[in-house]
Amino acid sequence: MRVTIYMIANYTYVDTEAELEKAAEQWNKEQEVGIDLECENNLHHYGAYLSIIQLSTRKHRWVVDVLRLKNIKPVLDLFENPDIQKIFHDVGFDLRIIHHELKSKVRNIFDTQIAAHLLGKKDLGLASLLEEYFKVKKEKKFQMADWTKRPLDKEMIEYAVKDTKYLILLRDILRKELKNAKRWEWAEEEFKQLEGKNWELHLPGFDELKGYHLLTPKQRGILKQLYMLREKMAKRVDRPVHFVMSTRRMFDFIQEPPTLKQWQEMKGVHPIVRREARTVYEAVERGKSQPIDFKFVPVKKYTPQQRSKAAQFNEISVKISEQLKVPGHLVLNKEQIKDIVLTGKMDGLRRWQRRIVLNFLPGGNQGKRPRQHTKTPAEQAQK
Repeated sequence: MRVTIYMIANYTYVDTEAELEKAAEQWNKEQEVGIDLECENNLHHYGAYLSIIQLSTRKHRWVVDVLRLKNIKPVLDLFENPDIQKIFHDVGFDLRIIHHELKSKVRNIFDTQIAAHLLGKKDLGLASLLEEYFKVKKEKKFQMADWTKRPLDKEMIEYAVKDTKYLILLRDILRKELKNAKRWEWAEEEFKQLEGKNWELHLPGFDELKGYHLLTPKQRGILKQLYMLREKMAKRVDRPVHFVMSTRRMFDFIQEPPTLKQWQEMKGVHPIVRREARTVYEAVERGKSQPIDFKFVPVKKYTPQQRSKAAQFNEISVKISEQLKVPGHLVLNKEQIKDIVLTGKMDGLRRWQRRIVLNFLPGGNQGKRPRQHTKTPAEQAQK
């Protein structure tokens, strides 16, 4: 019988420095802590920033109110402590927002999604894994909620804390399965490389919008001015940029710039656009007078020999992926193949990747006829 994760919750809500210090005393004694974040990411307000951080040990759970506390040094100390493992699910965005807002780099990471990937699982979401291993159904009703409002509803807090409740137990199971499959060393390498990766939160500019290269120089000039003004207005009214003016509408305005009167009466935009119509109109006129040429950067093409080598490694990636039932991009991603082709070296591969790939190259074991019970080349490389 399935139970609803939403119905169970014991936690401590931390919104004072004294409570934070007390919580830190407890989690600093642990070997592992499950962690999840709730953020604002241009959904209800302007910008991307943390709202709460949920932490769980085997016996305790906390919800740290980042907006109330401001100074959360004990949490940063935990993130950067190499002796305590931090367990996340799908850690990518979490590490970006932690780096962007807190200027912190997390050490000693276990990502349950990466572990599931390496085990060849098809359904990688936390909800799917909780259902598979614990027969628990994860609620989704607050996924689009505004986590910046205060006070937070008790129901929202209880929903948030559940994502960390099972992370340590899930880690235990996945780690055991990885060791049984002789893939634990793979996981360790994958987790370790997360620490040295660049986790800058990239905020796309006006020149990265789809269709930018198709515009005329004058239209690009207008786009730049409207884009920058939209950012300023969105920040002032504390609303996502698309609430001020959608990108699609912005491109419409670039094609046929409205008159001042039309801006004053414009529908389908935030009221600030109509209130400050003259500012918007002048931005468009300024853009017309500041055209931007498109700087086309030619892509260096492979030589015939390099194309052949790239095809060879793509084929190897597919074969290994099929044999081990893991995604091809984990075996060899496009950037790694490109690096091999251009440098002739495998320095960009992790040790486990290199061992497996070498078995498929000429001189490896892939050409031998397998005997009964003989492992595949990829499986041999798991030793």
